[in-house]
This record gives sequence, C-alpha cells and structure tokens, in this order.
Amino acid sequence: MTTAQKPDHLNRLLHWYHAKLIRRARNKKLVALFEASIIGSVAALAAYIFVEGVSAVNALRTFLTTIVPAIIVFPTMGLIGGAACGLAIQYIAPEITGSGIPQVKAALNKVPMKLDFRVAITKLVSGIVALGIGLPLGREGPTVQVGAAAAAILDRLGMRSFRNRRQLIAAGAGAGLAAAFNAPLAGLIFVLEELLREISGATVTIALLACFFAGIVSRWMGNHSLDLTANTAFPKAVFTGQDIPFCLLLGIVAGLIGVVFNKGILAGTKLNRKIFGKNFAVRVGLAGFGCGLVIALLPETFRDFAGVRQLLLEGRGLQFALVVFAANFGLTLLAYGSGAPGGLFAPALTIGAAIGYVVGFGETLLLPLATHAPLTLALAGMGAFFAAVARVPVTAAVIVFEITADFNLLLPLMISSITAYFIGESLFAGSVYDRLLELDGIHLPETSNSGPLDLLTVGECMQPRVETLDASMSREQALEFTRSSKHKGFPVTHSGRLVGVLTKNDLIERSQERVQELMTPEPISVESEDLLIKAISLMDAKSINRLPVTSGQRLAGIITRADIIRALSEL
Repeated sequence: MTTAQKPDHLNRLLHWYHAKLIRRARNKKLVALFEASIIGSVAALAAYIFVEGVSAVNALRTFLTTIVPAIIVFPTMGLIGGAACGLAIQYIAPEITGSGIPQVKAALNKVPMKLDFRVAITKLVSGIVALGIGLPLGREGPTVQVGAAAAAILDRLGMRSFRNRRQLIAAGAGAGLAAAFNAPLAGLIFVLEELLREISGATVTIALLACFFAGIVSRWMGNHSLDLTANTAFPKAVFTGQDIPFCLLLGIVAGLIGVVFNKGILAGTKLNRKIFGKNFAVRVGLAGFGCGLVIALLPETFRDFAGVRQLLLEGRGLQFALVVFAANFGLTLLAYGSGAPGGLFAPALTIGAAIGYVVGFGETLLLPLATHAPLTLALAGMGAFFAAVARVPVTAAVIVFEITADFNLLLPLMISSITAYFIGESLFAGSVYDRLLELDGIHLPETSNSGPLDLLTVGECMQPRVETLDASMSREQALEFTRSSKHKGFPVTHSGRLVGVLTKNDLIERSQERVQELMTPEPISVESEDLLIKAISLMDAKSINRLPVTSGQRLAGIITRADIIRALSEL
C-alpha cells in the first residue's frame, strides 16, 4: 500500500463510523454514553500500562544498584531519562509538559490545544520514563491527558454536538483521574468542580459512566496506586470532638504551605524558562539528575516514594514525617518546574500526609490520650493540602475517602479541606493550573456562565460540502447547473478561492454572459474559526440567510440559518 492510499482508506473508515453510529442513531446522547464507556476503558488501560511501565523502569534502576552504587545509578539514569523526556517534549509533543490538566482546561475553553494520538502516546511513554527514573510526580497527570485525548480522538470520528464534545473530553480527563487512584466518584467530582464547573443531567451521566468504567476496568486489571485498603493491617481513623480545633489548625497550616507550594511551582517554571528557554532536554535532564542525587542519599523507603504508606501504616514518628515533607516538597518543585511530564496530585497527597502527621503529633503533646491523632490528621492532611494546591475541596475530600473507605474520615476531611481552600483562596486566588496557563498568556474565564454562542465556532456548524460555481462558467452553464439544485445562492470560486456569490435570480434577471460578470464580488463571509455569534450578527445586519465560510482565502463551507438552528438544538 502506498502512502497516498492510506488517507483514502482512513477516510472511508471514518465515514463508515459516522454513518453507522452517528447519522443512524436516533438518540445522540446514547452514542455519547457508548463512547464514554470506551473512553473510561481506555483510561483504565492507560493507567495499567503506566503502572507496569513505571514498575519496570524502577526495577531496572533497582537492579543496577546491585552492580553500581546508587549514588551513581540514580543521578545518571535521572540525567539520561530526563533528557529523553525533554527531547520528546521539545521535538514531538510540546503539549505534554507538566500534569496535562492545564492543557485539558484550555482545550475545554476553545484555546487551540491539541489532544490527539501523538500527544497521548508521547505523554504515556514520557510519563513512564519520568516517574520510573525517580521524579516525584503523580501518575494522574499522564492518565488525565491520555483520557482527554482518547475522547478528542473519538470526537473526530463523527461527533457533531458541541456540548457533548466538551462533556466527553472532560469525562475522559475525569476517567484518567479515576483510573489512577481507583476513585471513580472523585473523577466525577473533579469534572464538575474543576474542569466544566457546571452541572447538568447529561454532564453527570457521561462523566459518571466514563469514571465508572475506568474504576471497574482498573480494579479488574489489579491497578491499585494509593489504594490503602489493599493492606489488611491498615487501621481505621478515630475522630472525636477534641480533634476539631486541630482539624481547623491543619487546614490553616495546609492552606499557608499550599500558597508557598503554588508560588514555588510558578517560580520554578519561570526560572527554568528564563535560564534554559525551551531547551527541555537540559531542563528535565538536570531535574532528573538532581532528584536522583538526593534520592540516593535518602533512606531506601524513598526510592519508590512509598513514604506515605510507610508513614501511615508504621507510624515512624515525627522525624520521618519531617523528612517526608522536606524531600517531597523540594523535589516536587524541582521536577515540576522543569516541565517534566507528571502530575501534582500524588505528591500533594504525600506532602499533606506529612503535614497532618506533624499537626497530629502536636496534638498528642497537648492531649496525651489522643494517640489516634497522628494517623487521623495525616489522612485529613492529604485532602487539605490537595485542596490548598488545586482548589478543589470536594474532590480532595472524596478522593481520600475513596482510597481509604473510612467513614470516620469524612468530617475531619471536610473541615480541614474547606479551611485550607479558603485560606489558600484568600492569600493567592486561583488554582496552580490556572496560574500556569497565565504564564503562557492564556486567561480562562472565571466562571462557566459562558453560553454556547461564546464558545461554538462557525466551523463546527457549517456544511463542508458546498455547491459552487466557477468564475469562468458561462451563463448557460450556470443555469443548467442550478436548475437541479434546491439552493438559491451559490459561492463563486476561482482556483478554490472565494471570489463572489451568485443567486438564481441574478442568473435569470441579468444578461451578462459570464459568471464572473454576473456575481457579486467581495462577498460577506466568515472564517471557520470565527465564533458563531459573529455569523448570526452578520446575517441579521445584512438580512441574509447564508454566509460562505473561508479558511484563509479558500472556501471551506457554507453556513445557513438552518445550520445554526440545528446546531443549537443539539446542545
């Protein structure tokens, strides 16, 4: 098969899919639900591949320490692996830097941000390498972006409803979070609280189905992440009335440290850009080298970042908690600031657990009988610091509840998470993801009150197949062509470029011999990237029923009042 033949076969496949699953579907919402289940399964598969890939790279790193000292292996692998990730970012997919959540939020708000197969595969492979070499980042970043990319790919196979498109992409991102932590409810809440910031029956149903499938398939594959209930020795939290002031204190401390953390992430990103520019190979390579060097000097429990599990299950004491906090805080700032592909959720949970343990230890000094406090507040601290960083207090509380399945945690989680959220918002408003987008000059709307006309583009509503007249046609040829058409007006092109418009009335009433002489030159038109509201305004102002759509100077399609009504009816 030649290269030229491949697109033809692909187009036939896409048209078949469109005809079978979209045009013949009586209820397009059912199609969206069907695709949501596919997206959730893909996200779970991505999470499983990610876990196994990271384990394989980490196993290789550990094996090499039996031959060469860790002080040599870890920095060297960090440098090489980091440079490889940086090259992938630099030359293959610049969109994969960081967690991917800012990119998904931008795409949902019509900012040109690619979510395709190239982005998904590069993010998955680069994330495996980044976490495998020891960068203290979370797996939810790659799985969130892969889930969103899977939704965007399915959308390009035929979906035509704008609202369903946004819902599916957001659901894909939520499914990625659900698969990473085996927390389907947290994935759903994340979609509603952070990504779309809207609640409707269709939004909840699509996101819930995607997250449900992600959780089920992920658990069936044996993926566990921070699923602490997998350990039978895990004790239940204890919460009493005397713990409430300390939960408030935990929220305040987590909120304050969360502000410092967010500012550190932004400062690290700015510093890397100022010194290294877009040379990601050097940026991520040096971050990998630095993290590897520090990890080699730390106790072995930090080599796979199981510090949070050790801290909670073994209660190693105040000194261990302080080391967990300092190591994860500093190394996360170093790694994420470089642009390495990885998330912030897992390190935020670890840092929060350390903060909570320290506050709980302080409670035992004041109330010696409160021996349960370090464990309970460590778990509450996970949600509190998460809320302080990402500014999603409900998601933070739910995700910790789901990974522990402990009802005793609900109240301390809510108290500390909401307190941390309000402290963080009052001192440094906006989540770290919004701030990172602002560094790129992207300012998202503060609320989701934007209607479809504020986001829907002409290209998403137009008819791409247009009956056109060539400027070189004779009047007789044009009459013959238009007799069999139901349309009353026709764009006139020359070498694919829009040069005028001509109506049937002009053809009948005027006597010039060539289309070029009969047409109205320099017609009113809109670009395919223009917002739909612009087309509506032009139609109303000029009292016309159709507009040619261009892409550059070339004709891309046509949009009519009927097309607009049909598009809005699907929302």
